[in-house]
Amino acid sequence: MKVTSLSQLTDLIFAKFSGEVVTMPHYVIIRTPSNPGYHWGNYLYFDRPPRAGDYQAWIELFQKEFPYYENPHHYVFAWDSPSSDTGEIKEFTDQGFELDSGVVLTAKKLVPPSRLNKDIEIKKIESAQQWDDATELQVACSDPKYFNDEYRDFKKKQMASYQEMTKAGKGHWFGAYLGDQLVGDLGIYFEDGLARYQNVGTHPDFRRQGICGTLVFETGEYAFKNFGVHTLVMEADPDYHAARIYESVGFAKKEVNHALSWWKGQGE
Repeated sequence: MKVTSLSQLTDLIFAKFSGEVVTMPHYVIIRTPSNPGYHWGNYLYFDRPPRAGDYQAWIELFQKEFPYYENPHHYVFAWDSPSSDTGEIKEFTDQGFELDSGVVLTAKKLVPPSRLNKDIEIKKIESAQQWDDATELQVACSDPKYFNDEYRDFKKKQMASYQEMTKAGKGHWFGAYLGDQLVGDLGIYFEDGLARYQNVGTHPDFRRQGICGTLVFETGEYAFKNFGVHTLVMEADPDYHAARIYESVGFAKKEVNHALSWWKGQGE
């Protein structure tokens, strides 16, 4: 199948580096056997939204394509839909699946945020201690209701993969520092003229100080100058204020994508 979603195309930058991407006639398999706890590293991407009757077929297909899960660990199904169609999802939601939606934003140039934080210093994350600090910040920024005890292990493995991508010249992880304290971070990695942001986070104790907007703006300018890219891409929860922060520095909504997900322990 041909992927048309800009979000999915840039997601594949990471999937191809850390795992494997297998294209079938009507779906794509994204596998990361080295990090089986990574839901968005182990999922199926279809060429259409779900239809009535797909539930059992998609479950069986997932089990077939991910044999390293002896017992159900999670299921993630996403789909290519330029019209942002959610499809027929009742069979899935009746079985405990959640519909996840994300707004995809892009920018070809940026403008400084109205609340530019001049107190922070933005640095590349390079030393082992800096990577450890960034991992801990990512954990601190997570919403605990969505994650079980596997989350920290997943995050360590994910950050190790970003570190390897950095070493391979695919991009950088950046931190925002107030003095010696890391208060915000994000990754930005690129391929074929597109750069994708990853995991933009601000420490809960330092929010609403313009740190996020400043970090996104400064690292985006760096990417334009140093990565040879023409378009910046990021994804945000459509109901979360972060999307408005990104729009304030020049991003505009490009598409909305959807996925269905279930994981062991969900809702506990």
